[in-house]
Amino acid sequence: MYMQNENIALQAKVFLYHLNNSNTENGIKKDECWTLRQVSENTKNEIERNYNPTVLIKVDPEIMQAISTSVLENLATHPRLKLVPPSIDPIPGSDYLIAFSSTRATR
Repeated sequence: MYMQNENIALQAKVFLYHLNNSNTENGIKKDECWTLRQVSENTKNEIERNYNPTVLIKVDPEIMQAISTSVLENLATHPRLKLVPPSIDPIPGSDYLIAFSSTRATR
């Protein structure tokens, strides 16, 4: 159980590292926000088509909620990342945790 908890914390930190890098590299302004969602493969593809940038990780559905919770808890260490809404709705059977800026639609 300890290794799984350590793995969850590590995955959450790596996800936030990539999100923070994307935030900087893409010039996300202070008034722009990120949205985090648990999604299926089809929804992931749709979001990637419609928004840029996106950041995602593939997650075992059994630990999806734990990873989502860890990401939210660790967001406090990244003050430049603004999340709206400040939560992630649990979606049973989701395979991906994806972040995107809804103000940066590609169409």
